[in-house]
Amino acid sequence: MSPTLFLTLASTVVSTKMNLDAANAAKAQGKLQARQFDQQGKNIKFTALQNHNQRMRNLNVFQNVNESILGTTGRDYDRSYSKIIDKAKKDALTDVSRMGVDTAMKLGQTSLQKSLTLLQAQNRANAYRYQALSSIMSTAIKAQPMLPKSPTTALDTSSPTGGIPDYRYSGLD
Repeated sequence: MSPTLFLTLASTVVSTKMNLDAANAAKAQGKLQARQFDQQGKNIKFTALQNHNQRMRNLNVFQNVNESILGTTGRDYDRSYSKIIDKAKKDALTDVSRMGVDTAMKLGQTSLQKSLTLLQAQNRANAYRYQALSSIMSTAIKAQPMLPKSPTTALDTSSPTGGIPDYRYSGLD
């Protein structure tokens, strides 16, 4: 085997190995980023729950303060107090609904980012694999002229005997 052929083949092996390693690294990176988006989704849910609980606590405090004001002023539970409490409940319900929609949108965005990240990682991995295949094919094309000639390829097909030596006349010169 010629040194040039050996170096060409060795270069291809190294290049192919590097591309396959890069493909594995791209997939691993995508999985890690997907885990980050999963954690981000959990954080969004937890924050939404905290905000919901805080809003409900605020409503409860508001109701208790109004009841204590009624008790200290000597007023009885009437329509104006009822309207105030109903308005506070309606506002709390609207706030909680908005927070729920906002949370759903954030979770949807996070899920989309996760899917996109996994797809991009898969595409990068595929590209590296195709590069490895291309490297192998390119080496095959480059190495073909360096390979030793086989008897069938050394035949001259343009001769009248089709490249097969005609030994009938050998030694008659």
